[in-house]
Amino acid sequence: TDRTWSTCVISPPSEDPRFRLVYHSDTSHMAGLAAVFGTVRRRGTAWVFATVTSPSIFVSPRTYSNTSDDSSSSDASSFVDVSKAQERARMKAAAVAAQSAADTGQMFVFDRAVKAAQRDRAAFLRRNDRSGDITDPFLDEIAKRTLDRLRDVKRVFPKVLVLGGATDAVVRTLLTERQDVTEIVVVDASFDMLSFVKRNAEAEFGAAEVKKDDDVSGADDDSSAPRLSSSNALQSSSSNSLQQSSLSSAPRSSSSSDTVFTESHTVTNKNGAPVRVHYVHADEEDLPMRDASVDVVISVLGLHWANDLPGAMSQARQALVPDGLFLCSVLGGESLREMRIACAVGEMEREGGVSQRVSPLAQVRDCGNLLTRAGMKLPAVDVDTLTMQYPNPMKLVEHLRQMAEQNAAVARRKGPIRRTTAIAAAACYQSMFCVDTFDTFGDETEKQKKEKKENAVECTFQVLYMTGWSPGANQPEPLERGSADVSLAKLEEELAKVPGNK
Repeated sequence: TDRTWSTCVISPPSEDPRFRLVYHSDTSHMAGLAAVFGTVRRRGTAWVFATVTSPSIFVSPRTYSNTSDDSSSSDASSFVDVSKAQERARMKAAAVAAQSAADTGQMFVFDRAVKAAQRDRAAFLRRNDRSGDITDPFLDEIAKRTLDRLRDVKRVFPKVLVLGGATDAVVRTLLTERQDVTEIVVVDASFDMLSFVKRNAEAEFGAAEVKKDDDVSGADDDSSAPRLSSSNALQSSSSNSLQQSSLSSAPRSSSSSDTVFTESHTVTNKNGAPVRVHYVHADEEDLPMRDASVDVVISVLGLHWANDLPGAMSQARQALVPDGLFLCSVLGGESLREMRIACAVGEMEREGGVSQRVSPLAQVRDCGNLLTRAGMKLPAVDVDTLTMQYPNPMKLVEHLRQMAEQNAAVARRKGPIRRTTAIAAAACYQSMFCVDTFDTFGDETEKQKKEKKENAVECTFQVLYMTGWSPGANQPEPLERGSADVSLAKLEEELAKVPGNK
């Protein structure tokens, strides 16, 4: 047509302005529509539905004024590099567009938008748990076992980066057990999970008292202290810092957005010392961190959902100072093996086929290669296998939802599972993986105790721990091959001389 359209708007029935895709054009109507649907075609329909369903990937059009005080505004510019994140996002978008045009067939295993929505839901479920307990014993145990490896290192780690996963448990453990920590940077793709962690930290550890004449930015005469810029400096660099309003009312962004939102506050650890905590809303696969800005990177049950795991670990290495520590725990391939079997049997019985109900996970043999590909030195890998008991299979599913460990694979079967299939899978689970003994509580009735003992099931979680160090000048290096002075045969002879050895 000859009519010129200035704006083309696609909006769902909710008419929420955050959900609109607006395209400004001075060309014809058909050209505007072609550009809009070209964007939708390049990003795919999964992106459209994720944009409508996930609240963590929207940028609110609201503007916040600079009215916050220094104690609650963000001063994380010494850690967050906004220009670097913007450049990485632009390069990633260009690469995706080029690959879509060339149709090279690159595979994305996990849907990151769906995983962000699942973490939003997990934060809601834990915040509104009927028992009133916001903690998770399983996540707390894995966080303690992961951080227990820090005790074997006779060094201090004042600046810590926490990547996704069990962020609440990691922050709680750091503030309780690590007195050397002075600053914590929490990075998560879920805005609601960041809000959940921030609220829990304030409720459990309280806010530190900061004098008005003190330099809240953290810069002082000591050159070794972290130099954090003020909130005004951060706003001038990114213009998107969160203000004094609570984290739940701040704008939201996606991992593909060019903006990174941060907020900071000061809490007290177990000994009453102030600890500055920064909350960064960003994707773990696109870290907006400055190079050599933290002493240790900790990820507990978070990176096994990354599509480019070597790339994410490589970015974590770049954020570490020389000879910095990378500490990570992920779920292994033997996790949820009972659920895999039960779902396969139930689905085969009711529907005559099998679909992927559990996301693919890493194997032990892959972890060492991942650390080496990421450029880590002195790699080490060890494994833990935990067996959890649940009153019934439905409680297991509920727990997985509270941990945000649902299936997020791109190749997963869309839509909910059929009721008959779910009942058959639960029956198979109870018959094949029941437990002989199950702990009950004294305040329960005899009927409830009997039902728990009859329906109780067990579930296996395999946890892989990976430890690596960023390259440094003072690290021990392996000797050249063939330079050893003592042979293994000689060592065996000397050991045989020790009393008690055969």
